[in-house]
Amino acid sequence: MKKKFALVLSLLLMAGLVYDYNFRMAHTNSSGAPMGNTGSPSDGQTCATLGCHSGGPAVTTEEIDVSSDIPPTGYVGGETYNIMFTMTKSGGEKFGFQLSAQDNSGNELGTLIAGTGTQILGSKYITHTFSGTSVIGGIKTWNFQWIAPVSGTGAVGVYYAGNFTDNGGGTSDDVVVSGSLTVGELGVGIAESDLADISVYPNPVIDEIHVAARDVDEKMLITMFDVQGRKVLEEKHDGGNIKIDVKSRSLNTGVYFLQIEVDGKSTIKKLLVK
Repeated sequence: MKKKFALVLSLLLMAGLVYDYNFRMAHTNSSGAPMGNTGSPSDGQTCATLGCHSGGPAVTTEEIDVSSDIPPTGYVGGETYNIMFTMTKSGGEKFGFQLSAQDNSGNELGTLIAGTGTQILGSKYITHTFSGTSVIGGIKTWNFQWIAPVSGTGAVGVYYAGNFTDNGGGTSDDVVVSGSLTVGELGVGIAESDLADISVYPNPVIDEIHVAARDVDEKMLITMFDVQGRKVLEEKHDGGNIKIDVKSRSLNTGVYFLQIEVDGKSTIKKLLVK
């Protein structure tokens, strides 16, 4: 009798352990995906390939959209931008995600700032929180921010993976979708030292911008952008002492970026307009 009881107890313990393992595999990451699962060249995996979720490939009902207020012309080094990560699937009940901005070697580019329902892991990754997984009407959007890296960094790769679940307690019906996008930098690609002889003053700017380019013989294209990347002026000049009228353009007080292009080379100067 004792042997039979011990055998039954052992079987119950084994069943409990298996159940507990599967339960934890299915539910532990509801509080955030483990680091290194964006599918980036450096990460090399998502939660599907890692084995946490065994769902099949995405079908037409799973959609991920990553949008932001980064201008089409590219980010400006050091500026802060708003990111919106949206997952959509009819009938979905709990969604999770992970996103990272990095280069091909896995180096962090810029700084992620968590918003409601998100958290930062190891500084390089942003993911959902436990309370940030609930879905309404098959749609879930997380809002967070990204501080762009220093000027001169160039294009930034943004890698992400989203997990669509039915909140059924298992992993067989989960679907992990990964993707990436590239964010360019405004006016980057030309070494500023190539145009070191060009100076721009005063800064702050009140009425006029002076561009001193005495040793430049080629035509110069001068373009000015606001912090949203919108073009506020564009002029062509010969070399020499150039004056650009700012007062008549009724520009708002704030930070602007003056891009100077000469013979296929360019440089950007950050200016404060008062």
